Amino acid sequence: MKIAESLAICVAASLLVAAPRPVLASDLALRDAAAMAGSAMFLNAGAPGLVIAVVRGDDSVVAGYGETAPGSKVEPDGRSIVRLGSVSKVFATDLLAALAAERRLNLGDALARYAPSGVTPKSFDNRPTTLLDLATHSAGLPRELADPAVTDGSNPFAAFRRDYYWKWIAANVPAYAPGTTAMYSNYGYGLLGDAMAKAGGKSYADLLTEKVIAPLALKDTTLRLSDQQKPRLMTGLDPFNKPDPNIEAPDIMAASAGVYSTADDMVRWMRWHLDGDERSTTALMLAHALWRPHDGLKRAVGVEVTTSAGMGLGWVVSPAKDGVPLLLGKSGGIGGFMTYVVLAPSRRLGIFVVASRVNFGMFEGIRSGVRALAAELAPAGP
Repeated sequence: MKIAESLAICVAASLLVAAPRPVLASDLALRDAAAMAGSAMFLNAGAPGLVIAVVRGDDSVVAGYGETAPGSKVEPDGRSIVRLGSVSKVFATDLLAALAAERRLNLGDALARYAPSGVTPKSFDNRPTTLLDLATHSAGLPRELADPAVTDGSNPFAAFRRDYYWKWIAANVPAYAPGTTAMYSNYGYGLLGDAMAKAGGKSYADLLTEKVIAPLALKDTTLRLSDQQKPRLMTGLDPFNKPDPNIEAPDIMAASAGVYSTADDMVRWMRWHLDGDERSTTALMLAHALWRPHDGLKRAVGVEVTTSAGMGLGWVVSPAKDGVPLLLGKSGGIGGFMTYVVLAPSRRLGIFVVASRVNFGMFEGIRSGVRALAAELAPAGP
């Protein structure tokens, strides 16, 4: 038997083992491409479970692989609840764009305008930190900011505290002049979430529900799971390959990593990003724009600089290249989950993948698989 024939048989056998229940989509190419990509990513990820959701034009497909929890023998599907991790940031910038479109705030507003009473954020050479700086990871702030006084080893999020976030920025100058260096910052998004709450006159959770979740009828997208939802939450593996306890994130992490959702809800959310509606045209234009090109920056750390052109509002903007269309992308990882979502607005294409294992090495395989799938379903021109 020829080597090529043997390899083809092995691949086919692997796909049969990993095949999910039949996925429904009228587009045969979409159905086959999603099934092949999902199976390959699941086999390579080493995760207990994986779910893929693809929107292409008016059609969509959701497929699940593996188990909802190690040993459960229950296959995940479009209703399985997952944690989005840092994909929560592009939900936060949906809210930011909506508030800007309503003129409740301006992207160029100084963070100081929305700081708690009595708090004045330090500035770098009199250049104030703006909301746009925070949203594009160009405020010169640390990636994380844990309160060193908190020593609760049982809760990985206990040290992330709102009062410490604001206390620190009132006492410390950003490391770089805002707008000159891209440096990924979960801390910055915590401040951004608080600023939006101040601008909107409500809690961040209430504003996100009012402006994003409720209008799109996202039934299982939330910052706090109900008792009815909790049994559908998948369980993934932590970096040490142990089942993650899925400890809930505190409010200050809501904008950076606090959102729970499902593949079914992500289909609705991606379709809205791709098609829009009358009320959201301006907001989506703001959300999808390239606001901070990498060209001309002094440094760009943690923002996929080798494959991207710059930052949108939370989105990494990658130009069309090597058959892959222009993509807006966002990745995440938290509580046993690795997530990745891309949009190709000009092609009405969206892809979301979640794997129930935190392993940054295997994530590159998911990222490559998603980009290859985007090239198959909506190839860029020559």
